Amino acid sequence: MRVRVSRLVVFLWRDGQLVCDDPLRHRQFALTVEAERLLRDYADWAELDGRLAQQLLDAHVLVAEGSPEHAREERLGAWRDLGLAATYYHLASRTLGSDVFRSAAEDAAVLRAKTGQPEPVKEYDGPRIALPPADPPAVDFTAVLDARRSTRWFDPDRPVPLPAFAALLRWTAGIRREVDVAGVGTALLKTVPSGGARHPVEVYPVVRDVEGLEPGVYHYAVRRHELVRLAPAPGEDQLREWCGGQPHAAQAGFLLMYAAVLDRTVWKYPAARAYRALLLDVGHLSQTVYLTATALGLGTFFTAATRDAPVEDALGLSWPDEIFLGVSGVGVPHPAERDRQAAMLAGGDAAFSFPPDAWHGRGE
Repeated sequence: MRVRVSRLVVFLWRDGQLVCDDPLRHRQFALTVEAERLLRDYADWAELDGRLAQQLLDAHVLVAEGSPEHAREERLGAWRDLGLAATYYHLASRTLGSDVFRSAAEDAAVLRAKTGQPEPVKEYDGPRIALPPADPPAVDFTAVLDARRSTRWFDPDRPVPLPAFAALLRWTAGIRREVDVAGVGTALLKTVPSGGARHPVEVYPVVRDVEGLEPGVYHYAVRRHELVRLAPAPGEDQLREWCGGQPHAAQAGFLLMYAAVLDRTVWKYPAARAYRALLLDVGHLSQTVYLTATALGLGTFFTAATRDAPVEDALGLSWPDEIFLGVSGVGVPHPAERDRQAAMLAGGDAAFSFPPDAWHGRGE
């Protein structure tokens, strides 16, 4: 029988020992020096030889040629393109039938036994700009759902009205109410859901063309409904670079940069699966931006095709603490784009085409 090292296990050094991490079965165990040496002989298919090799096979560190485990590794499909890191994370955070979940009462007891929770909002020092009050848009909800589209073609002659900018922030990222949870602390209630009501996502508006606002990089102070200026405005080339070369990123009236403060979520959910909750949270928020922008007569797009490291540098983020997750771009739709979307809503041709020299959502 021929065997080789499994393609689904990962090896790492910890405290001077080689550890085998089996994400599929949620197991970690140290390997002896002899096992470490033997594994080199089974980097490719070789005949099973000896008691130690049999033990490694029984432990699923090795797989046998033609076995169900071998067949599973050959059926990775799309995971081959997603890569080892994505495969490893998915398996490590995938729950098993044997996993134990705490009850709500047990969960509350654990949280109350912890030291104080992380701050629920982030505060910056710097010049502050008070935003105008934000009345909710008076539109039919089903009409908004039907009209929602991704917009990548904006009107260069029309800045975003300040009241619409303020309303969008208020009704997507703003706080509706703060409540005190006994023994835990303050919890925020917003229009968007968040895993465990942790709301880890901070919003950093990059203003390019908003009526009455100086272009620049800002932080949205949710408790005061204010902007805090952090840095001068980036150039259009830099905006395109941040968003993977997408030209419409440099044509929107403003961008909303989303970043998650890790401690807020991990404090309640100290497990790998919490990372999934962060991604879901930014999805909830960006969809609410879509709907609110539509209700306000604005167009928007979302993209995760970004160069994270330069964005984190520009926002002053440190990835061990706060991670960049994606961007919404918002602006006044170009008249021709507005007509195209109206025709689509009426049942007309979607006309989606994205030639590389005219990627504005219309394809002309």
